[in-house]
Amino acid sequence: MLDTTLCNSYLSVNLQTIINNMQSIQEDIGPDVECIPVLKDNAYCLGAVPIAKALCTYANVRTIAVAQVCEGVELRQAGLSAPAVLVLGGVPERLFPAAVEYGLQLTVFHPSTVYALEKLAAAQGKRAEVQIKVETGLNRTGAKPGAELGALATALAACPHVRTMGVFSHFSTGETKESPTAYRQFQLYQQALAQLQAAGIDPPQKHMCNSGGSDWFRASFCNAVRIGRRLYMDNQAEPLTPGTPGAVQEACSWRASVTNLRVVEAGDTVGYDAAWTAPRRTRVATVCVGYGDGLYYPLAEAGGPLLVGEQRARLLATCMDQCFVDVTDIPCRAGDEVTFFGQSSGGATMPIQELGKFMHVEGVYFYSFLSPRVARVYEGLEP
Repeated sequence: MLDTTLCNSYLSVNLQTIINNMQSIQEDIGPDVECIPVLKDNAYCLGAVPIAKALCTYANVRTIAVAQVCEGVELRQAGLSAPAVLVLGGVPERLFPAAVEYGLQLTVFHPSTVYALEKLAAAQGKRAEVQIKVETGLNRTGAKPGAELGALATALAACPHVRTMGVFSHFSTGETKESPTAYRQFQLYQQALAQLQAAGIDPPQKHMCNSGGSDWFRASFCNAVRIGRRLYMDNQAEPLTPGTPGAVQEACSWRASVTNLRVVEAGDTVGYDAAWTAPRRTRVATVCVGYGDGLYYPLAEAGGPLLVGEQRARLLATCMDQCFVDVTDIPCRAGDEVTFFGQSSGGATMPIQELGKFMHVEGVYFYSFLSPRVARVYEGLEP
Protein backbone atom coordinates (compact mmCIF):
# COMPACT_ATOMS: atom_id res chain seq x y z
CA MET A 1 0.00 0.00 0.00
CA LEU A 2 1.21 3.51 -0.85
CA ASP A 3 2.66 5.42 2.12
CA THR A 4 0.83 8.72 1.68
CA THR A 5 3.18 10.51 4.07
CA LEU A 6 5.77 10.22 1.30
CA CYS A 7 3.61 11.71 -1.48
CA ASN A 8 4.61 14.83 -3.42
CA SER A 9 1.25 16.51 -2.87
CA TYR A 10 -1.76 16.26 -0.60
CA LEU A 11 -5.47 16.94 -0.67
CA SER A 12 -6.80 18.57 2.48
CA VAL A 13 -10.38 17.36 3.06
CA ASN A 14 -12.18 19.30 5.78
CA LEU A 15 -14.72 16.91 7.28
CA GLN A 16 -16.25 19.62 9.46
CA THR A 17 -17.00 21.69 6.37
CA ILE A 18 -18.68 18.68 4.75
CA ILE A 19 -20.81 18.17 7.88
CA ASN A 20 -21.69 21.87 7.92
CA ASN A 21 -22.66 21.67 4.24
CA MET A 22 -24.85 18.63 4.88
CA GLN A 23 -26.61 20.40 7.74
CA SER A 24 -27.13 23.52 5.64
CA ILE A 25 -28.65 21.46 2.82
CA GLN A 26 -30.89 19.59 5.26
CA GLU A 27 -32.08 22.88 6.73
CA ASP A 28 -32.89 24.08 3.22
CA ILE A 29 -34.78 20.99 2.02
CA GLY A 30 -36.68 20.58 5.28
CA PRO A 31 -36.94 17.98 8.05
CA ASP A 32 -39.40 15.75 6.17
CA VAL A 33 -37.06 15.13 3.22
CA GLU A 34 -34.19 12.68 3.65
CA CYS A 35 -30.81 13.78 2.35
CA ILE A 36 -28.96 10.88 0.68
CA PRO A 37 -25.23 11.53 0.21
CA VAL A 38 -23.87 10.06 -3.03
CA LEU A 39 -20.37 8.74 -2.29
CA LYS A 40 -19.65 7.10 -5.64
CA ASP A 41 -16.13 6.88 -7.07
CA ASN A 42 -14.67 6.91 -3.55
CA ALA A 43 -16.73 10.04 -2.79
CA TYR A 44 -15.49 11.76 -5.95
CA CYS A 45 -11.97 10.55 -5.06
CA LEU A 46 -12.04 12.34 -1.69
CA GLY A 47 -12.36 9.21 0.47
CA ALA A 48 -15.71 7.47 0.90
CA VAL A 49 -15.02 5.71 4.20
CA PRO A 50 -13.94 8.71 6.32
CA ILE A 51 -16.63 10.91 4.79
CA ALA A 52 -19.33 8.26 5.33
CA LYS A 53 -18.27 7.75 8.94
CA ALA A 54 -18.37 11.49 9.59
CA LEU A 55 -21.80 11.86 7.97
CA CYS A 56 -23.28 8.92 9.86
CA THR A 57 -21.83 10.09 13.19
CA TYR A 58 -22.52 13.82 13.00
CA ALA A 59 -25.31 14.26 10.43
CA ASN A 60 -27.59 11.28 11.18
CA VAL A 61 -27.39 9.93 7.64
CA ARG A 62 -29.69 6.92 7.13
CA THR A 63 -29.00 6.09 3.47
CA ILE A 64 -25.82 6.31 1.38
CA ALA A 65 -25.74 5.92 -2.40
CA VAL A 66 -22.83 4.49 -4.39
CA ALA A 67 -22.40 3.47 -8.03
CA GLN A 68 -20.98 -0.06 -7.79
CA VAL A 69 -21.15 -3.09 -5.52
CA CYS A 70 -17.45 -2.87 -4.66
CA GLU A 71 -18.04 0.61 -3.21
CA GLY A 72 -20.88 -0.61 -1.02
CA VAL A 73 -18.88 -3.60 0.19
CA GLU A 74 -16.00 -1.29 1.12
CA LEU A 75 -18.33 0.71 3.37
CA ARG A 76 -19.69 -2.42 5.04
CA GLN A 77 -16.20 -3.84 5.60
CA ALA A 78 -15.20 -0.52 7.18
CA GLY A 79 -17.85 -1.10 9.86
CA LEU A 80 -20.70 0.96 8.42
CA SER A 81 -23.48 -1.52 9.11
CA ALA A 82 -26.28 0.90 10.05
CA PRO A 83 -27.03 2.97 6.93
CA ALA A 84 -28.85 1.53 3.96
CA VAL A 85 -26.48 1.45 0.98
CA LEU A 86 -28.06 1.89 -2.44
CA VAL A 87 -26.13 0.88 -5.57
CA LEU A 88 -27.38 3.31 -8.21
CA GLY A 89 -25.97 1.70 -11.35
CA GLY A 90 -26.63 -1.48 -13.24
CA VAL A 91 -24.83 -4.50 -11.76
CA PRO A 92 -23.50 -7.67 -13.46
CA GLU A 93 -25.32 -10.79 -12.23
CA ARG A 94 -22.07 -12.31 -10.94
CA LEU A 95 -22.07 -9.60 -8.23
CA PHE A 96 -25.58 -10.34 -6.94
CA PRO A 97 -24.35 -12.77 -4.24
CA ALA A 98 -22.04 -10.16 -2.72
CA ALA A 99 -24.78 -7.54 -2.80
CA VAL A 100 -27.18 -9.82 -0.92
CA GLU A 101 -24.49 -10.97 1.51
CA TYR A 102 -23.58 -7.40 2.48
CA GLY A 103 -27.14 -6.13 2.55
CA LEU A 104 -26.86 -3.68 -0.32
CA GLN A 105 -29.90 -2.33 -2.15
CA LEU A 106 -29.64 -3.04 -5.87
CA THR A 107 -31.27 -0.98 -8.59
CA VAL A 108 -33.69 -2.99 -10.73
CA PHE A 109 -35.22 -2.18 -14.11
CA HIS A 110 -35.47 -5.63 -15.77
CA PRO A 111 -37.73 -8.48 -14.58
CA SER A 112 -34.84 -10.92 -15.13
CA THR A 113 -32.86 -9.17 -12.37
CA VAL A 114 -35.76 -9.56 -9.95
CA TYR A 115 -36.15 -13.28 -10.68
CA ALA A 116 -32.40 -13.87 -10.31
CA LEU A 117 -32.38 -12.09 -6.95
CA GLU A 118 -35.43 -14.04 -5.79
CA LYS A 119 -33.71 -17.35 -6.51
CA LEU A 120 -30.51 -16.25 -4.81
CA ALA A 121 -32.16 -14.76 -1.72
CA ALA A 122 -34.46 -17.77 -1.26
CA ALA A 123 -31.45 -20.11 -1.38
CA GLN A 124 -29.69 -18.05 1.29
CA GLY A 125 -32.78 -17.66 3.44
CA LYS A 126 -32.55 -13.88 3.10
CA ARG A 127 -34.42 -11.02 1.52
CA ALA A 128 -32.83 -9.00 -1.25
CA GLU A 129 -33.55 -5.27 -1.05
CA VAL A 130 -34.01 -3.32 -4.27
CA GLN A 131 -35.04 0.06 -5.59
CA ILE A 132 -36.85 0.58 -8.88
CA LYS A 133 -35.19 2.84 -11.45
CA VAL A 134 -37.63 4.64 -13.74
CA GLU A 135 -36.50 5.83 -17.17
CA THR A 136 -37.70 9.41 -17.66
CA GLY A 137 -35.36 10.84 -20.28
CA LEU A 138 -31.70 10.27 -19.47
CA ASN A 139 -31.97 7.00 -21.44
CA ARG A 140 -29.24 5.28 -19.48
CA THR A 141 -30.97 2.69 -17.30
CA GLY A 142 -34.52 2.31 -16.05
CA ALA A 143 -37.96 0.94 -16.86
CA LYS A 144 -40.18 3.25 -18.87
CA PRO A 145 -43.68 3.94 -17.53
CA GLY A 146 -46.14 1.66 -19.28
CA ALA A 147 -45.37 -1.88 -20.43
CA GLU A 148 -41.77 -2.00 -19.15
CA LEU A 149 -42.67 -0.78 -15.68
CA GLY A 150 -45.72 -3.05 -15.66
CA ALA A 151 -43.60 -6.13 -16.36
CA LEU A 152 -41.21 -5.12 -13.59
CA ALA A 153 -44.09 -4.65 -11.14
CA THR A 154 -45.44 -8.10 -12.03
CA ALA A 155 -42.05 -9.66 -11.32
CA LEU A 156 -41.72 -7.89 -7.99
CA ALA A 157 -45.19 -9.01 -6.92
CA ALA A 158 -44.26 -12.63 -7.71
CA CYS A 159 -41.02 -12.62 -5.68
CA PRO A 160 -41.53 -12.71 -1.90
CA HIS A 161 -37.79 -12.70 -1.15
CA VAL A 162 -37.28 -9.37 -2.94
CA ARG A 163 -38.28 -6.29 -0.96
CA THR A 164 -38.82 -2.99 -2.79
CA MET A 165 -37.38 -0.15 -0.70
CA GLY A 166 -37.65 2.75 -3.11
CA VAL A 167 -38.31 4.11 -6.57
CA PHE A 168 -36.20 6.79 -8.22
CA SER A 169 -35.17 8.47 -11.44
CA HIS A 170 -32.51 11.00 -12.45
CA PHE A 171 -32.58 14.42 -14.09
CA SER A 172 -30.57 14.93 -17.25
CA THR A 173 -30.61 18.74 -16.94
CA GLY A 174 -30.90 19.27 -13.19
CA GLU A 175 -28.21 21.96 -13.09
CA THR A 176 -30.28 24.18 -15.42
CA LYS A 177 -32.83 26.16 -13.46
CA GLU A 178 -36.41 26.06 -14.77
CA SER A 179 -35.39 23.41 -17.29
CA PRO A 180 -38.40 22.28 -19.40
CA THR A 181 -36.73 18.87 -19.72
CA ALA A 182 -36.58 18.52 -15.94
CA TYR A 183 -40.27 19.39 -15.65
CA ARG A 184 -41.16 16.77 -18.29
CA GLN A 185 -39.03 14.16 -16.55
CA PHE A 186 -40.72 14.78 -13.22
CA GLN A 187 -44.15 14.41 -14.83
CA LEU A 188 -43.10 11.00 -16.16
CA TYR A 189 -41.79 10.04 -12.74
CA GLN A 190 -45.13 10.96 -11.17
CA GLN A 191 -46.89 8.81 -13.77
CA ALA A 192 -44.61 5.92 -12.81
CA LEU A 193 -45.43 6.35 -9.12
CA ALA A 194 -49.15 6.27 -9.91
CA GLN A 195 -48.72 3.14 -12.05
CA LEU A 196 -46.79 1.36 -9.31
CA GLN A 197 -49.30 2.34 -6.64
CA ALA A 198 -52.10 0.96 -8.82
CA ALA A 199 -50.12 -2.30 -8.95
CA GLY A 200 -49.87 -2.36 -5.15
CA ILE A 201 -46.25 -1.16 -4.96
CA ASP A 202 -45.71 1.89 -2.75
CA PRO A 203 -42.15 1.76 -1.38
CA PRO A 204 -41.08 4.00 1.51
CA GLN A 205 -38.37 5.97 -0.32
CA LYS A 206 -39.05 8.13 -3.38
CA HIS A 207 -36.39 10.35 -4.94
CA MET A 208 -35.83 12.12 -8.24
CA CYS A 209 -33.79 15.17 -7.33
CA ASN A 210 -29.99 15.40 -7.47
CA SER A 211 -27.58 18.16 -6.42
CA GLY A 212 -28.39 20.28 -9.45
CA GLY A 213 -32.13 20.31 -8.88
CA SER A 214 -31.98 20.44 -5.09
CA ASP A 215 -31.48 24.20 -4.96
CA TRP A 216 -34.39 25.12 -7.26
CA PHE A 217 -36.85 22.30 -8.08
CA ARG A 218 -38.52 21.91 -4.69
CA ALA A 219 -41.63 20.24 -6.11
CA SER A 220 -39.48 17.26 -7.14
CA PHE A 221 -38.12 16.54 -3.66
CA CYS A 222 -40.68 13.78 -2.86
CA ASN A 223 -39.39 12.39 0.46
CA ALA A 224 -35.67 12.20 -0.37
CA VAL A 225 -33.01 13.93 -2.47
CA ARG A 226 -29.60 12.66 -3.56
CA ILE A 227 -26.68 14.99 -2.87
CA GLY A 228 -23.29 14.44 -4.51
CA ARG A 229 -21.42 17.49 -5.80
CA ARG A 230 -23.27 19.83 -3.44
CA LEU A 231 -21.63 18.25 -0.39
CA TYR A 232 -18.34 19.82 -1.44
CA MET A 233 -19.15 22.87 -3.56
CA ASP A 234 -22.03 25.12 -4.59
CA ASN A 235 -23.70 25.51 -7.98
CA GLN A 236 -21.01 27.34 -9.95
CA ALA A 237 -23.54 29.09 -12.20
CA GLU A 238 -25.62 30.59 -9.39
CA PRO A 239 -24.06 30.02 -5.95
CA LEU A 240 -26.21 30.82 -2.94
CA THR A 241 -25.33 33.72 -0.66
CA PRO A 242 -23.05 32.50 2.17
CA GLY A 243 -24.96 32.09 5.41
CA THR A 244 -28.33 31.39 3.79
CA PRO A 245 -29.97 27.96 4.17
CA GLY A 246 -28.55 25.61 1.57
CA ALA A 247 -25.35 27.57 0.96
CA VAL A 248 -22.22 25.43 1.10
CA GLN A 249 -18.48 26.01 1.26
CA GLU A 250 -15.72 24.31 -0.69
CA ALA A 251 -14.29 21.54 1.43
CA CYS A 252 -11.01 20.56 -0.23
CA SER A 253 -7.62 22.04 -1.12
CA TRP A 254 -4.88 20.44 -3.25
CA ARG A 255 -1.37 21.59 -2.41
CA ALA A 256 2.12 20.77 -3.72
CA SER A 257 5.42 22.65 -3.92
CA VAL A 258 7.93 24.23 -6.28
CA THR A 259 10.96 22.02 -6.97
CA ASN A 260 12.93 24.10 -9.48
CA LEU A 261 13.15 27.59 -10.99
CA ARG A 262 14.61 28.49 -14.36
CA VAL A 263 14.67 31.59 -16.56
CA VAL A 264 13.96 30.89 -20.23
CA GLU A 265 14.52 33.37 -23.02
CA ALA A 266 12.03 34.49 -25.66
CA GLY A 267 11.62 31.67 -28.18
CA ASP A 268 12.69 28.92 -25.76
CA THR A 269 10.25 26.06 -25.28
CA VAL A 270 9.02 24.22 -22.21
CA GLY A 271 7.82 20.62 -21.90
CA TYR A 272 7.47 17.68 -24.27
CA ASP A 273 6.89 18.46 -27.94
CA ALA A 274 7.65 22.12 -27.23
CA ALA A 275 4.32 22.42 -25.42
CA TRP A 276 4.80 26.12 -24.64
CA THR A 277 6.98 28.75 -26.30
CA ALA A 278 8.12 31.74 -24.27
CA PRO A 279 6.96 35.03 -25.84
CA ARG A 280 9.41 36.94 -23.62
CA ARG A 281 12.04 36.32 -20.98
CA THR A 282 10.11 34.22 -18.45
CA ARG A 283 10.78 32.77 -15.03
CA VAL A 284 9.37 29.24 -14.93
CA ALA A 285 8.71 27.16 -11.82
CA THR A 286 8.59 23.37 -11.98
CA VAL A 287 6.02 21.85 -9.61
CA CYS A 288 6.18 18.24 -8.43
CA VAL A 289 2.84 16.97 -9.80
CA GLY A 290 1.45 16.32 -13.28
CA TYR A 291 -1.42 14.65 -15.07
CA GLY A 292 -0.43 11.33 -13.48
CA ASP A 293 -1.44 12.84 -10.14
CA GLY A 294 -4.70 14.13 -11.55
CA LEU A 295 -3.83 17.57 -12.89
CA TYR A 296 -6.47 18.14 -15.55
CA TYR A 297 -4.47 18.14 -18.79
CA PRO A 298 -6.73 20.58 -20.68
CA LEU A 299 -6.42 23.05 -17.79
CA ALA A 300 -2.65 23.14 -18.24
CA GLU A 301 -2.98 23.47 -22.02
CA ALA A 302 -5.34 26.41 -21.55
CA GLY A 303 -3.05 28.26 -19.13
CA GLY A 304 -5.34 27.78 -16.16
CA PRO A 305 -4.94 29.69 -12.89
CA LEU A 306 -3.44 28.47 -9.61
CA LEU A 307 -1.71 29.90 -6.53
CA VAL A 308 2.01 30.08 -5.87
CA GLY A 309 2.31 31.08 -2.25
CA GLU A 310 -0.50 33.59 -1.85
CA GLN A 311 -0.38 34.96 -5.38
CA ARG A 312 -2.09 33.96 -8.59
CA ALA A 313 -0.05 32.42 -11.37
CA ARG A 314 -0.82 30.44 -14.51
CA LEU A 315 0.01 26.99 -15.77
CA LEU A 316 2.14 26.68 -18.89
CA ALA A 317 2.27 22.92 -19.56
CA THR A 318 2.24 19.56 -17.81
CA CYS A 319 4.02 16.22 -18.02
CA MET A 320 2.93 13.03 -16.31
CA ASP A 321 4.72 13.82 -13.04
CA GLN A 322 5.58 17.52 -13.17
CA CYS A 323 4.13 20.77 -14.46
CA PHE A 324 5.35 24.25 -15.35
CA VAL A 325 4.12 27.59 -14.00
CA ASP A 326 4.85 31.17 -15.05
CA VAL A 327 6.20 32.98 -11.97
CA THR A 328 7.87 35.89 -13.75
CA ASP A 329 6.14 38.45 -11.55
CA ILE A 330 6.04 36.38 -8.37
CA PRO A 331 8.92 36.24 -5.88
CA CYS A 332 9.28 32.56 -5.01
CA ARG A 333 11.84 29.85 -4.42
CA ALA A 334 12.09 26.08 -4.37
CA GLY A 335 9.93 24.63 -1.61
CA ASP A 336 7.22 27.29 -1.81
CA GLU A 337 3.64 26.07 -1.64
CA VAL A 338 1.50 25.70 -4.76
CA THR A 339 -2.30 25.42 -4.45
CA PHE A 340 -4.15 24.02 -7.46
CA PHE A 341 -7.59 24.59 -5.94
CA GLY A 342 -9.06 25.45 -2.58
CA GLN A 343 -7.32 27.51 0.06
CA SER A 344 -3.61 28.06 0.55
CA SER A 345 -2.03 27.64 3.97
CA GLY A 346 -1.98 31.42 4.23
CA GLY A 347 -5.68 31.84 3.42
CA ALA A 348 -5.63 32.85 -0.26
CA THR A 349 -8.29 31.09 -2.34
CA MET A 350 -8.46 29.43 -5.74
CA PRO A 351 -12.10 28.31 -5.93
CA ILE A 352 -12.53 25.04 -7.76
CA GLN A 353 -15.70 26.45 -9.29
CA GLU A 354 -13.61 29.18 -10.88
CA LEU A 355 -11.61 26.45 -12.59
CA GLY A 356 -14.88 24.89 -13.71
CA LYS A 357 -16.03 28.14 -15.28
CA PHE A 358 -12.62 28.62 -16.88
CA MET A 359 -12.85 25.19 -18.55
CA HIS A 360 -16.66 25.15 -19.04
CA VAL A 361 -17.02 21.97 -16.95
CA GLU A 362 -18.35 21.21 -13.49
CA GLY A 363 -15.83 21.88 -10.75
CA VAL A 364 -16.26 18.36 -9.40
CA TYR A 365 -14.42 17.05 -12.48
CA PHE A 366 -11.15 18.22 -10.93
CA TYR A 367 -11.70 15.95 -7.93
CA SER A 368 -12.44 12.88 -10.01
CA PHE A 369 -9.04 12.86 -11.73
CA LEU A 370 -6.99 12.81 -8.51
CA SER A 371 -4.84 9.68 -8.28
CA PRO A 372 -4.01 7.60 -5.17
CA ARG A 373 -0.55 9.14 -5.01
CA VAL A 374 -2.12 12.42 -3.90
CA ALA A 375 -2.28 11.96 -0.12
CA ARG A 376 -5.69 12.57 1.47
CA VAL A 377 -5.39 14.46 4.74
CA TYR A 378 -8.59 14.73 6.82
CA GLU A 379 -9.04 17.81 8.96
CA GLY A 380 -11.74 19.30 11.16
CA LEU A 381 -12.87 15.99 12.69
CA GLU A 382 -11.38 12.64 13.55
CA PRO A 383 -12.03 10.44 10.47
